[in-house]
Amino acid sequence: MELFKISGVSIRIHPTFLVILFLYGVLGLAAQALLIFALVVGHELTHLLVAKSYGFKVEGLELFPFGGAAYCDGLFEGRKIEESLMALAGPAFNIALLFAAQVLRWNGIWTAELAADFVRYNLWLAAFNLIPVLPLDGGRVMRALFAETFGFVRTTKFLAGAGRALGIGLAIYGIILGVGGRFTEGPLFFLILGGFFWFAGSKEISSARITFLRQLTRKKEELVKRGLMRSLWLTVQEETPLVRIVEEFTPDRYAMISLTNDKAEMEKILTETDIVEGMMREGIRFPVGKLCKP
Repeated sequence: MELFKISGVSIRIHPTFLVILFLYGVLGLAAQALLIFALVVGHELTHLLVAKSYGFKVEGLELFPFGGAAYCDGLFEGRKIEESLMALAGPAFNIALLFAAQVLRWNGIWTAELAADFVRYNLWLAAFNLIPVLPLDGGRVMRALFAETFGFVRTTKFLAGAGRALGIGLAIYGIILGVGGRFTEGPLFFLILGGFFWFAGSKEISSARITFLRQLTRKKEELVKRGLMRSLWLTVQEETPLVRIVEEFTPDRYAMISLTNDKAEMEKILTETDIVEGMMREGIRFPVGKLCKP
């Protein structure tokens, strides 16, 4: 649901966030609900400022109970420095607010009950977002750091699978609380978060290859534009399926594939473009060796 636009950026709110805000309102915690909403907006706007500083055109922002997701005209996923700093900007914003509020409390300047909530919510947003699973900020940092080593698709699948596992754990915890006779806003909160993490993790997994194919297109354009790019060498056998090779590609290196026979002798060298075009033409399970046959 689109709420408004800021400098051409569409701001949308996810249904799970609406449900949680509604629950807080029903329980007479309207002030806390508005505070959470404001902190999440600030958290995400910090992400956007960093994205803009790198020259990315931000087209939209979707708000979730714990943070949000930015949609950019350009790919930052898997790029070590850009994605890491963009991801860490949100938690850094909350940590800065936390310490500022705590200093005011220590000096007796801000003593209202809402001050304690302000500190607690900022701590929760920062700590929760740093959990190393997708779609959280911590997961995005982990992907940026390890995509070059393990491949973008494989790293995304692992971290998104961990996010789904976290969702299952949160949902089970909510059920345990409810069965224990305490079915209040707490269990509902955990059930909603658990469901969100399951679906968000599934979305990350399903979109990983699409995002990566876009990255491959960007790499080819950058190679033509710049005239050079760091390379990644892979040695594979003829029966290796193309999808297995593509999962080893990284966002910032152009892959060269050395094809060997049963005697470990080099038969042919293929480029990343050869592999991707072959996969699009023949399918993901097509053996790489058959690309070399007329």
